[in-house]
Parts: sequence; C-alpha cells; structure tokens
Amino acid sequence: MLLMRSRFAFAVITMLGLSACSPQIATHGNLVDPDALAKVEPGKSDQAVVLSLLGSPSTLGNFNEPTWYYIGQRTERQAFYRPETIERRVIYIDFEQGGTVKSIGSLDLEDGKKIAFVTRETPTAGQRVTLIKQLIGNIGRFNTDKN
Repeated sequence: MLLMRSRFAFAVITMLGLSACSPQIATHGNLVDPDALAKVEPGKSDQAVVLSLLGSPSTLGNFNEPTWYYIGQRTERQAFYRPETIERRVIYIDFEQGGTVKSIGSLDLEDGKKIAFVTRETPTAGQRVTLIKQLIGNIGRFNTDKN
C-alpha cells in the first residue's frame, strides 16, 4: 500500500513538473481575423462597416490623419525565461475624407526594427540620497509641540 502511494505521488509530481515546462502562449492587443478583414473592401466600405467587422482600432493616426491601426502580438513564455514574440501584426486602414476606405496594409514581425537602447543616465541637479543619509537626516526633525 505504501509503495503504491509513493508511486502515485511520484507520478503526480512528475506530471506537475512537466506541465510547468510547457510554453505559455499569450495574446496582446487586437489580432484581426483574416476573414473579417477580407470583407473590408477599399472604395466600398466605410468607417461604420470597418468598426462593426474589426472592432475599435488600437490607435488612430496622428495630426488628424484618417488612418486606423489594429496592433496585436502573440508571445510565448517558457518557465522563467523572458517572453519571446512569435507573431506580431499591424493592420492599417487609410480612409478618404468622406470616410470610405482608401487602402489597407499590414506589417508583421519581420517589418519591425531592432532598437539599440542607450544605457547612459542623464545627471540631475541635487545630490544622491542614500538610505543612511535619509535616516540620519531625519534625526531631530520631529516636532513635539501639540496644538
């Protein structure tokens, strides 16, 4: 009986350990359904049709530019590693001034560019306060007068 319980416990622990290593897929943003996007026709569809088929856009064009952007990505994370982007799609829809679809375009993961971040810090005025300076600096600053 004890041998059977220990085998069962070992099997449960092994299954839990293996399931923890399976990748976790997460979707962020609005990944547009290709079938719904195929129903949007340039020159025929208007903003109301696009809104009903694709939903609200992720963002709008700057400076009153009549462009809607639908941005979405799918990431995969395994155990404690950083998530890796496995799919990214940006669908942009340009509208004419009357609200009719002028053109539709898309960008994917290969269209993105790697950005090299600058790790330098901008110096600020004042002094860098450490924990010791904060603790010592507060000695004697308490007001004991009660009003």
